Amino acid sequence: MATTSGFFVDWDGNTRRFEAPGDSYTCQLVDRGHLGVDVLDSGGFVIHEATFFPSLADAQVVGVSVNLVS
Repeated sequence: MATTSGFFVDWDGNTRRFEAPGDSYTCQLVDRGHLGVDVLDSGGFVIHEATFFPSLADAQVVGVSVNLVS
């Protein structure tokens, strides 16, 4: 299985890695007419929806001020 790499903007305006969203969260890609991210808690509930960016440069092109957190 291939691992998806990319980024999204979180609930505080920070940029996070799709593959490592922090805490006990996981991410899944969704098609909303554009590629989106659903952030799921440990119970599988969606706690945040965001746009998926394949790279930090792609986020910056649309005006995201990147503040990458781990």
